[in-house]
Order: sequence, then C-alpha cells, then structure tokens
Amino acid sequence: MKWLFLLVSILLVQIQVLSQALTSKNFREWYNPDSEISIAIQLVKSNGQLEVYYHIQSNQFTIDKYSISWEKRDTYTQRDGIAIAPKDSTINRQEKSIKGKWLFDSPEKPWLLVVKVTNKESQVSWVNYKLLEANYPARGWVENKNERYTKKYFTANEPYIIQSKDSSTFYVSYFKEEFPAAYPPFSEKESKVDRFMFYDSLFALTPGKSLSLQKHGLYLFQKDTNAAEGFSVRVVNKSFPKFSSIQDLKKPLIYICTQDEYIQLENAKDDKTKFDKVILNITNDKERASNFMKGYYRRVELANLYFSSYKEGWKTDRGMIYLIFGLPDEVSVSDGSENWYYKASKTRFTFVKSGSVYDPDNYILLRDKKFSTIWFSTVDMWRKSRY
Repeated sequence: MKWLFLLVSILLVQIQVLSQALTSKNFREWYNPDSEISIAIQLVKSNGQLEVYYHIQSNQFTIDKYSISWEKRDTYTQRDGIAIAPKDSTINRQEKSIKGKWLFDSPEKPWLLVVKVTNKESQVSWVNYKLLEANYPARGWVENKNERYTKKYFTANEPYIIQSKDSSTFYVSYFKEEFPAAYPPFSEKESKVDRFMFYDSLFALTPGKSLSLQKHGLYLFQKDTNAAEGFSVRVVNKSFPKFSSIQDLKKPLIYICTQDEYIQLENAKDDKTKFDKVILNITNDKERASNFMKGYYRRVELANLYFSSYKEGWKTDRGMIYLIFGLPDEVSVSDGSENWYYKASKTRFTFVKSGSVYDPDNYILLRDKKFSTIWFSTVDMWRKSRY
C-alpha cells in the first residue's frame, strides 16, 4: 500500500504543477541565491520573427537529472497551457547547463512562453516565462567570450560583441548621469525614469565588431534613434555586482543612515578610517559593525545581480526592498505586476511594470505611508546588526 500511496502522491504533484495558473505560483526562487535551478530567457526581434534564447543552469546536479517542458499560454490566469515541442534547439549542452534558441513568428497578439524544469527524483519544479509580443523592443544581442551574454551590465574595458540579425548600423547613446537611489516605500514620490533622455554623446557601431567601453554609465543601442526600440546596458567596474571602493560602499548606506551620518560619509571621501568610524558609531560595537558590513553588502551584491537595469540594482525599487527586507516569502505575478509578501511582518509590496526603451522590464513600487512603521523598525534592526 505504501508504494501505491507514493505513486498517487507523485501523480497529484505532477497534475498540480501542470494545471496551475501563473498567478497562483510562488516565484520566490527567482531571487534566491541558493536556488537549485536558475533560468534565463532573452528575446530578440527581427524581420517578422522573435528569437528566444534560453539558458537553464543547475547549481547542484547534472542537467540530465531534470526534465524540461515548454508551454504556450494566452493569459496569466490560464490553468492549462498547450504543450509545444519545436525541433531540437540546443546550441550548447554541458554537465550542469543547457542553452538553446527557438524562432517564432511575430504574434498577432501577445502570449506567454512557459518553461518548467522538474527534478525527476524529488518532483520539485521551477517555472519561468517570457511574454512574446510583436513590439518587443530588443533588436540585437550581446556576445562575450563566444557566448550569448544575458546580464544587463558590462565590465569596463572588457571586449563585447554587439550582434544583430541584419547588418544595419547600431547607434549608441551614452548617458553619464548618476541615477538616484529609489525613494523609501512610504514616500509620496516615485522612482521613475524619463521615457526619453538627452544623451551626452553618440557614436555608430557596426554589428559583429568588438566593443570595449571605458566610461562608466548607461549605453543605449538602437537601429533608429527616433524609435522606441533598443536595448541598454550599464558599464561598471570589475568588482560589480560586489562593491569594494569606499566611494561605492557608502552610497547604499543612504537607506539606513541619518542625514548627519551620511554627510560624514561624504566628507570621508576615500578615507577608510573615517568610513569605519561612521559604521562603528552606527552599530556601537566592533563585532556588530563587522556583521553589519557582511550582511548588508551581501544584500547589495544580490540586489545588483538580480535587478540591475538602467541603474545599479540596489537603486531600483525592487532592489531597495530586497536590500532592506531580504528575500520575500512569496512572489506572485499577474499581467503587469509583481507582488512580494513577507510573512513575519505580514507586509505586501506591489510593483507595477513601467517599462521604457532603457529597461522594458522596469517595475515601480506602489508607495504608501503605511509602510513607514515597518521601514523604520527594520532599518533600526540593521543599525543594531540584528537583522
């Protein structure tokens, strides 16, 4: 009887995974650095078609321990998708990862391409998706070390190749602006980015040519500077997404410092002794200061890794909430929004998609004065190095 019960349990799990709306799933593993599986999906538009590039990585086992299935869904609330199995699209298969690409005709109306990766033994599944729409703005992609590059930032002075489905010239706009950090969740202001900004310089680039950028800042790659189509990357230093210099380390402290403390940090410039003194004054103990530095800047690193876009990840709305409150217990999605829920404080943050040519997947936090209490109590825990 035990084996029969086990078999029925496994079948129920499989049915639940397959017959589940995206709106009812928990996607917290997207932002979990210890997740067993990570999935990256990139979309490129060209000549009436959409190219989907995917990279599935196992952080524990060999890739053959997993089954991979794909579905087409029309809505986020649809419980059952249509299984799709195009021709073999694998372009690179290694021990713990698989990369591939598909071509789809440009759709008349948007639909969701859903991928599910299942551990064959544990029957645990990881799900990701991409919205396929005709007006998706990306018209090119980046390669680095002979592989497709999916991050939204470049390392300064490192060579990259900008590719396209056609040979027409890219026009590259450079913005040296230092974008501000997100406002706290109780602020009446929103962290919006202008849909069109004035560039500081412009140059032309032929697809397929190697490119090495020195100036830190935002670069927008377009085929037509008068169209709202393109893709952008931010050029950062070699240590990114980690921070190492005093100038970089002090910036994210804006969320937990008083105004006077932050002025002291600014006046410290590159003096590590003065920087350390401010941290020690905040925490009131050397051991707590050390623990604070490790914990806080680990969060900064993860926020940069997951949420970097036209500005560094820790400065974005989702990056700010992740930095202060950590990995959510629940992440749910719907058409145009993402919701994070923290069980301990019973707090829910809602982010609404507000994309632009600089970042089509940018999300804006719906701010509310009610968040002030949980914000200040959590900041106080950080200052006491008890978070």
